[in-house]
Amino acid sequence: MKKPDKKFLTLLIIGLFLNVKVYSQITLTKSKAEDQNEWELYLKGFLQTDFTVNFQDMKSVEGFAAQSIEIPQRNIASSNFSVKQSQIGLGIKQKNPKGDDNFSAYVEIDLYGPNKTTAPRFRQGYIKWKNWIAGQTWSNFSDPEVFPNIFDFIGPDGLLFNRRMQVRYSQKISPKENLSFSLEDPNTPDISLPIDSLNWKKRAIIPTFTALYRYGDEKDYIKAGAIISPMSYDMKYEIDSPYKTKTMIGWGGMISGKRTINNTNNFRFQTSYGKGFATNNSDLNGEKYDAVPNIYNKNMLETLSLFNFVGMYEHWWNEQWCSVIFASYSSVGKKDYILKDMSKNFQNIGLNVVFQPFKKLRMGVEGNYGKVRNFENKKAEAW
Repeated sequence: MKKPDKKFLTLLIIGLFLNVKVYSQITLTKSKAEDQNEWELYLKGFLQTDFTVNFQDMKSVEGFAAQSIEIPQRNIASSNFSVKQSQIGLGIKQKNPKGDDNFSAYVEIDLYGPNKTTAPRFRQGYIKWKNWIAGQTWSNFSDPEVFPNIFDFIGPDGLLFNRRMQVRYSQKISPKENLSFSLEDPNTPDISLPIDSLNWKKRAIIPTFTALYRYGDEKDYIKAGAIISPMSYDMKYEIDSPYKTKTMIGWGGMISGKRTINNTNNFRFQTSYGKGFATNNSDLNGEKYDAVPNIYNKNMLETLSLFNFVGMYEHWWNEQWCSVIFASYSSVGKKDYILKDMSKNFQNIGLNVVFQPFKKLRMGVEGNYGKVRNFENKKAEAW
């Protein structure tokens, strides 16, 4: 690996002062109805500016995704300045005299426009009524709470971290226990179809089902989740034959949690395993790793197994300075028929220094290193 030249060392130093995130929430109006229910209209979001320097060729430029490192390795340096991670949301909520939220609605955008442009993109939009949520928000088979205090928008590569269209029901079963179930977008599974097939087509028929159990409070908790993901496709072997619909079942399990130490420092983790659920991984979303054709069995699709593990530790040096260190590992199950250029395993580690002079302002510098190996046993690394 070539040493970075003075130009990129200068850019890196500049980047120390440009990784900035500023939060805000503004109440636009409040009113109280005759039934004593209180309505609030609010605006919230944050402005984030990121300056990044990559010293190897990667498909991902807005965040570090180890799976996107180009093989064979090319030590090509590049830089990128972005405000796409910035978000703005508009919400309305109703509170009864007891302080409980009976009804709320929320819509949110970021700036990840089409074709890599900086333009508004729909991010979340849902309606909540008592124990029900309908719309697009974080999948029930993920854990937004476990995301560490880092700047990289993708996060540790082994996390399950995606938004889905869904209908979800949640029920508090004790002061520390919560149980939730969801039916999510049937078009979520991402499969590979044979290139030489007779126009085989993916079908969206049966919704994905998830269940999640949470035990704990805000500082310390553990979650256990499960997913059942039906995948369907139309196939045929002769031009004049009618299509037949085949359905496979993907499944997976997840455990995640957070443990607070000395009231400030904390350890977080997430691990998951299953078959046909890879699109829920933040790196493999959209990469068609849920199921692939078996050339030894008439190109019938078969699900791939996936294992993920992420460990994260957050340490506060004082009230304004903190650091996060994390390590992540993901591995795709081996099959003889998998394409050789598909990723066999990928991993990354990261470390940062964060300065937070005010509650809603943070800035700092972050380093990320990762490796990827494909099924041809070729590998590459990047930082």
